[in-house]
Amino acid sequence: MPDVSLTPAKARAPEPAATTRPAEWWVGPIRRAALVVFLAVPVVSLLAQPLAGRLVWTVAIAALPLFIVLVGFHRWRRICPLAFVNQIPVLLRRPGTRRASAWLQANAYYVSFGVFFVSLWIRLIATNGSGPAIAAFFILIALAALLYGVLYTGKTWCNFICPLSFIEKVYTEPHGLRETPNSQCVKCTACKAACPDINEENGYWREVESTAKRFVYFAYPGLIFGFYFYYYVQSGTWDYYFGGRWTNEPGVLASAFLPGTDGATAGFYFMPEAPRALASALTLLVTALLSFGFFRALEPAVGRWLRRRDPETDPLRARHVLLSVTAFASFVTFYTFAGQPTLRLMPWAPQIAGIAFVLVATLFLARRFGRSKQAFAEETVARSLLKRWEWTDVRPPKALHDAYLVHTIRSQERALGYTRLLEIYTEALRESLASGLVTREEVHHLEALRGRLQIKPADHERIMATLAEEERARLTDPARQLSQEKSLQFRSYARALERHLERVLAADDPGADAAVGRLQAEYGITPEEHAVVLEQVLGGERAVASRLAGEVEAVERASRAIAVLDGEPSPAHALLADLLRRRRARSVDRLLGGLSPNSPEAVRTEIRLGLTSEEASRREAALERLIQGAPDSIAGRLRGARGAVSGAGPSPGLPALLREQTGSSDPYARAAALHALALRGEADGATLERLAADEHELVRATAQRARALAGGDGGRGSGPPGPPGIDRILALRAVPIFSMLPLEGLARLAGSSVEAVLVPGTIVCREGETGEEVFVLLEGETEIVRGSGPTEEILGVEGVDGVIGEMAVLDPAPRAATVRAGPRGATILRLAGGDFRDVLGADPKVAEGVIRTLARRLRKTGR
Repeated sequence: MPDVSLTPAKARAPEPAATTRPAEWWVGPIRRAALVVFLAVPVVSLLAQPLAGRLVWTVAIAALPLFIVLVGFHRWRRICPLAFVNQIPVLLRRPGTRRASAWLQANAYYVSFGVFFVSLWIRLIATNGSGPAIAAFFILIALAALLYGVLYTGKTWCNFICPLSFIEKVYTEPHGLRETPNSQCVKCTACKAACPDINEENGYWREVESTAKRFVYFAYPGLIFGFYFYYYVQSGTWDYYFGGRWTNEPGVLASAFLPGTDGATAGFYFMPEAPRALASALTLLVTALLSFGFFRALEPAVGRWLRRRDPETDPLRARHVLLSVTAFASFVTFYTFAGQPTLRLMPWAPQIAGIAFVLVATLFLARRFGRSKQAFAEETVARSLLKRWEWTDVRPPKALHDAYLVHTIRSQERALGYTRLLEIYTEALRESLASGLVTREEVHHLEALRGRLQIKPADHERIMATLAEEERARLTDPARQLSQEKSLQFRSYARALERHLERVLAADDPGADAAVGRLQAEYGITPEEHAVVLEQVLGGERAVASRLAGEVEAVERASRAIAVLDGEPSPAHALLADLLRRRRARSVDRLLGGLSPNSPEAVRTEIRLGLTSEEASRREAALERLIQGAPDSIAGRLRGARGAVSGAGPSPGLPALLREQTGSSDPYARAAALHALALRGEADGATLERLAADEHELVRATAQRARALAGGDGGRGSGPPGPPGIDRILALRAVPIFSMLPLEGLARLAGSSVEAVLVPGTIVCREGETGEEVFVLLEGETEIVRGSGPTEEILGVEGVDGVIGEMAVLDPAPRAATVRAGPRGATILRLAGGDFRDVLGADPKVAEGVIRTLARRLRKTGR
C-alpha cells in the first residue's frame, strides 16, 4: 500500500498552496475587491442603464486578459469571483460529491469553448447595451457556478465548464511571466487529471497533443476577431463599434430574431433581412473555423522549418510554437478592439495602451518560445535534486536551469562521492516519474543532465531497470498507481483524517464516527481509498498509532483490574470497578472510532461487547475482528500492546492495584482507591501526603478522613469537619433509590448533605410540621410513630439505607408522622430538599425508586 505522505514511489507531491499564500498579502484584498465588483455589476446595470454596457464591457471585462497575464494563472484562480461563488458550498462544509463524467473530462475544451461562444453570441443579440440583460447574465452565470459547487466536487466548474477556463490558460501556458505559487485546493479531491492548479505546465504538456485543445486554441483568435468584425458587418461602419453606440441599446433583443429593416435591426448591412441572431452566430462560427483551418494548415510547415533548423527538434515543438502564436494573436487582436470605445475618449490613450498591450504580448510570447517539454522534464528532475540538497556551506540555487544547478553540485562538493550521487539521482528520478510530471521516455532523453552529472550510461540503465521493477509492482495494485493529483488528494485527506482521529481519541464521548463519512465526501475519497490512507495514518510511529495501542493496553489493564476488584466485594471496590468499566468503554469507543468507523452498527456492537467482556478469550477474539483488514504494521502493534499486558504475569494483588489507582486521572478513582486502602489499614504516609494536596476537593477530603482512620478514629461522624469525602458518596450509592445515579449527581447530593449522629430517642422530624429535608439512614434504625403519649402508635421501623421524609419534600403538606432514633441510636444524612427534587426530576430511575419505597412502606403498615 502506498505511503500517502509521499507519491507511490516515495516521491513527495507539491506542498499545498496554503503554505505559500501568506507571503502574497495583496492577493486577499484584490480577491475581495474583485468579488465586490462582481456583485456590483448587476446592481449598477439595473440602476445605470446608459453607462452599464460601457462600464462592464469596455472597462471591467476588457481589463481581464491583461490582468490575468500580469498576475499569473494561479493568482487569478485564487482571485476569480466566479471561483469563489463555486466554492461557497465547500466553505459551508456542504461540498458536492459528483465527479465529472468521462465524456465531460474528454470534451472539457469543447464545452468551455461552446459556453464562451454562446456568451459572445448573447452579447451581440442582448447583453451589450441592455442593463437588465447584463444583470440577468451575471446572475445566471453565478447561479450556474454555485449549482456546480453544490453538485460536483472540487473545481469541476473551473476546470470543465467556465467560459474563462481555457482563456486563462491560453494567455498563461505553459507558465506566466514569472513564477507564482500554485493554486491547488487545500482539500484536493483529484477532480481533474493533470490539474493546472497543482502544476500548470505539467497540465499543458500532458494536453498539448489533445485534439480538443488544438481546435480551441487555433479557433480562438478567429472567434475574437469575428466578434468585433460583426459590429462592422452589421452596421457597415467601424464607427458603430469604436464610437460606443452599441453600449446603450436596451431594446436590441426585441428584434434580434426578426428580419431586419434598417441599420438598427439588420443582421448584415448588405443583407438587412437576415435576423441578427442568425447573422451574428454565422459570423462567429465562420471566423472561428477559418482561424482553425489557417493554423491547422500552418502547423506542418512550421514543423518542417523547425526540423530544417534542428533535426533533433522535439516532435511537439511545432504544436507548442503554434499554440504560442495563437495566444499572441488572440491577445493582440483582443486589445486592438477591447476597451477602445472608452480609451478613445482620451486622445492620447489608445496609442499608449496599444504599445503596452503589444509589449506584454511580446514578453509572454518570448517566454513561451523558450520552453520545451524537454526543459520542463529537466527542471522537474532538478527540483527533486534541490530537495536533497546536502551542502550546508552553500545555499541551494534559486534557478532551476540544469547547467547552473549541476555546476553548483559538482563544483561545491566533489567529495560527495559517486555512490551518494547515484542515490540522489535515483531518488530524483523516482519522484519525478511517480509524480507524473515526466515519463520514462523523457527521462531517457535527459542526456545533457546526465552528462553534467557524469552519470555513466550503464548506471543510468541499471537505475531505470530498478524503477521499472517498482513500477510493475505498482501495476499489480491499482491503489498504488497515484497521479500527482491523486497523491495530493490522499495527502490532504490524510491530514484531515489524522486530525479527526486525534479528536476522537481525545474525546470522552467520541460520537463523531459519521464525520469520517463527511470527510470522505468532502475529499472525494472512496472506501477503498480511505483504507489506503488509513494505513499510512496509522503506520509507523505516528501519534495516532501510539494512542490506539495505548487504548488497547487500557482495555486489557482495566479488565484485569476489574477481575481483581470483583473478587473481593466492597462498596469502594464496586465503585472503582464501575469507574474502570467506564474508562474501558471509552477506550473501546475510541478504538472503534479509529479503526472501524464505517462498519455496520451490528458489527460494532458485537465488537464492543467482546472487548468489554470479562473473559480474556472473548476480548482477544473481538480485537482480532476489530483489526481485521487493518495494515499489518498497526495490527501487529495492537496485538503486541495487548500481549504486553496479558503476558505480564499474574494480576497484581489488591493492595498493589489500589495503590496504582491512587494515581489515576479520575478523581473518583483516586478517592475510592485511597478509601479502600484506608479501610484495610494500608494507606501509607507518602500516599496520604500526596493525595492530601490533590487538586480535587473530593480527594483531599477523602485523604483527611483516611488520616483519621489511620489514627484509630474510625467512627461515623467523628471524622474531621469539612467537605464530604468518597465515603459519603459510597453511602448514598448504597441507598437503592440512588444506586443508579451518576457519580456527578451523587457528588452533588453528598456536597449538600450534613451527617449527624443521634442518641436514642432523638427526634428526626415531627408530625404536623412542614419540612425541606430528606434523611438517609446510614447506621442504626429509626422508628416511625404517630400520635404521642398514651395514643402513640409505632407505624414501622426504617433500617440502614432507608429514606425518610421524602413525601413532605415532594408535597408541601405537613409531615404525616414523627421519626425518631431507635433504641440503639442512629447516624443519618440530611439532604437539602431542593437538591433532592432536582435529582428526582433529572433521573427517572430515582423517581421509580421513591415509588417503590412508598409502596413497600404502605404494605408494611397495611394501608
